Order: sequence, then structure tokens, then C-alpha cells
Amino acid sequence: MKWKETLRSLPRRTWFRVLVGGIAFLFLAVLVCNLIVLVSASPLQTTREELASDGTRFDCILVPGARVHPDGRLYPVLQDRMDVGLSLLRDGCADVLLLSGDSEEPDAYDEVGAMAVYAEAAGASEAQIIRDPLGLSTYESLWRAKYVYHAESVLIVTQSLFLPRALYLADRLGLRCKGIATELWVYGVRNFLREPIARVKAVWDGIFLPDPTEGG
Repeated sequence: MKWKETLRSLPRRTWFRVLVGGIAFLFLAVLVCNLIVLVSASPLQTTREELASDGTRFDCILVPGARVHPDGRLYPVLQDRMDVGLSLLRDGCADVLLLSGDSEEPDAYDEVGAMAVYAEAAGASEAQIIRDPLGLSTYESLWRAKYVYHAESVLIVTQSLFLPRALYLADRLGLRCKGIATELWVYGVRNFLREPIARVKAVWDGIFLPDPTEGG
């Protein structure tokens, strides 16, 4: 195993340079991917006032899921999204809410069911609600909006930290999209650390556009 002997013979200074170079490369890759997502998504973000002034309508208002309590109550992050989504529904921005989250095993955990119950309690009718139980990620929610529910345009409702990634992916999938940022929820440190990495994966998905139904 000459290559192992070669590696062992390398001086510590060389290993240090390799380590620093690797860290620098990873940092640059994360930075570039974040810039791609943020710059691409910037013109797609809008406000309720802008939507009202131009009368834009969408095939659906997409509300991505988030964690819910075991008894079905919504955590503040998801209640925030639902409240804004319902208000946009009342404004006539779309005829339906597309509630997309993790309800793959509804007897054990049911994000979408909890979202639908909340929407109906707030006055939305069953006809105004589309339930997507397999929105296991932002990309999957958007992919399914296009290919399962046949939406051509979506109004995405989520917190401003996550919105650029969702808009970037929607645009890469060929959806006509706009996004409304909700600001009622305070982010934790974990979110700020996780989101830049999630944008790297978003760029990967945006390039290759994988079919989430393939590969088991």
C-alpha cells in the first residue's frame, strides 16, 4: 500500500494546508450557494399590498408544514404560516390552500390533519383545502404541487428565513411563484445555522430536479 505510506510521510505542515484548503473550499461553496438562492429569490418576494394592487391570483396558496404537538395543536411557527395563508385566502389570492407536510403515517403523526383542522376552525371550507400528506421537505412539497396537484402558479407562505429557498426551488421547477414572508415567529440559533446548509442542498436539487418518488 504505497499510497498509505506516502500519506504517512507527508509533513504536518502539508496536512495543515490541506485542512485549511478544504475548510476554505467548503466555506466558499456554502457562500456561493447562498448567494445564488438569495439573489434568485429576491424579485419573487412580495407583500399583501402589492398583490392587492395588481390583482394577481394563483392556483393555490402553499403552506409548508412544520412540527405539531401530539394532541394536534400547532406550534407558533406553523400557526404563523396558517394565519397568514388563511388571510390571503380571504383576500382572494387563490381559491384553495395547499397544506403540505408530514402525514405519511397519520395515526402516529399528522401535520396536515392538524393544519386542516385549524383552517376549518378559522372558517375555511373543505373545498378550499387540499391535503398533501407527503410534503416531507420543501422540495417535495413544491414538486408535488406541480406534478401531483398540477399547479402552475403558487403563492408560498413561510417565514422570511426559509422563503428564499422555497422560492428558488419553485422557480427552478418552472412554477410561476411569489412568496409572502411571515414575521410573527422568532428564530432560534439552530435555524440560522441550519438554513445556509439547506440552501446548498436546494441548489443541488435545483440543478438536478430529482423525482422524489424514485429510489424508494
